[in-house]
This record gives sequence, structure tokens and C-alpha cells, in this order.
Amino acid sequence: MNLLKSSFSALSLILLSNAISGKDSITVYFFLLDECRICQELAPEINIIFEQYHQEIGFLGLFPNFSSKSTGINQFKEKYHIKLNTRTDYFKKMANKFEATILPEVIVYNETSKSILYRGAINDLFYTPGKRRHFVQNNYLKDALEDISQNKLPAITKSQPIGCYINFNDSIN
Repeated sequence: MNLLKSSFSALSLILLSNAISGKDSITVYFFLLDECRICQELAPEINIIFEQYHQEIGFLGLFPNFSSKSTGINQFKEKYHIKLNTRTDYFKKMANKFEATILPEVIVYNETSKSILYRGAINDLFYTPGKRRHFVQNNYLKDALEDISQNKLPAITKSQPIGCYINFNDSIN
């Protein structure tokens, strides 16, 4: 029994240590809404994270609500100096793939192993829609990306995003 236990533990460590390698392709997906105050307030943090990690990690901003038109998205990017690539997700292909429901919500995805490494909030500045802390206590995304950049699994893999809802009932017509 002890041999089985130690074999299982060794196998678990091997599998976990192989979960992220320097060769893995990692992408951070930001689900955003140009009119959402929380997205607007977190834009500077998105920029800081992008600047810090874009050399080694991919980034993409997705606007799944049809209310986000090209003009609004471009104004959002210009006003908040968003440098990461963005596109719409009106058909909710990516939102459905990752089961995203809140704006802003972030998914850190290992494209190589097809696994989600982190999902949730960028940080804990907001604790409910319209209610914010005076300062950030937990930098969930930064911490996850720091772990990943060291080829470690994130210590925290999930947090509760706070913000606006993705409208799964809106129509392109």
C-alpha cells in the first residue's frame, strides 16, 4: 500500500511539473465591455499587465456584447491606451468555449495542453458592482502570470469576477 501511495505521489508530481513548460503557448483572454465602468477602471491594470508579460504570453481582448460597436471599442482603446489586440465575439464563440459570463472576466489558457490555468477577476478592487475598495488586496491575474512565467501552476486558479453580464440574448440584426 505504501509503495502504491508513493508511486501515485511521484506520478502526480511528474504530471504537475509537466503542466507548464517553457514551450507552452499561453494566452490571456480579457472579456470586456467598452461601456462598463469596472472595465474602464481596470484598464490601467490591464495595460500594466500587458506591458509586463506580452513578450512571453499572448493577450487578446474580446468584446462579446453586440452593444460594443467598432467606434465604442476604438474610443475605449484610445481613451484608456489599450495596446493589446482586440476583436468582437458577437457570436459568443469564445465566451461559450470558456463559459465566461462577466465583463471583465479573464481566462488564462494553455493553448498547448488546452487547459485553463486561471479564470476570474483581474484583481479584487471591486467586491460588488459599484462598490470598490480603497486599494487592491489581491492581484489575482498578476500573481497567476508570475507563477506561469516561472513554469509553475498558479497558486490561485479561480476567483469571482465582478462586473457587467455578457448578454447571451442580444442579436446582431
